Amino acid sequence: MPDLYLGYKKLAKTPDEQVTEISFPAPLPGDCFNFEKVSKRTHLDIASVNSAAWLRVEGGLIQAARFSAGGVGPVPLYLARTSEFLVGRELSAETVAAANEVMQTEISPISDVRGTSDYKRLLLRQAAAGALPAVCAGEVGAE
Repeated sequence: MPDLYLGYKKLAKTPDEQVTEISFPAPLPGDCFNFEKVSKRTHLDIASVNSAAWLRVEGGLIQAARFSAGGVGPVPLYLARTSEFLVGRELSAETVAAANEVMQTEISPISDVRGTSDYKRLLLRQAAAGALPAVCAGEVGAE
């Protein structure tokens, strides 16, 4: 997916091509995944900010990570530096806070009807800090 988006309303495909399938490997038992969407309405609304994160944690250390975000740049962003930063570190509040500092250097939100640039930065920080440690601990979605 990171190679698909070239710019605002510009995809790496010709006008006669269609994306007919998107696939990815199924997560392994114990992998952590979280998706967050913040919007003014629950359905049929463009997100102010969204994020998707996948972590593989073994022995308390992050072995692999992928973090992406939308609404914080001209296209959905794969946050490569943030993902790389997480690998080899313990999953903790401190690690997530430090990763947020890296994350903030990779995004360039604009102020628009969905929120100010500062508000979108705050939303992404909260999405990362609030949900990931709980998901990996099995505290979210276990009901």
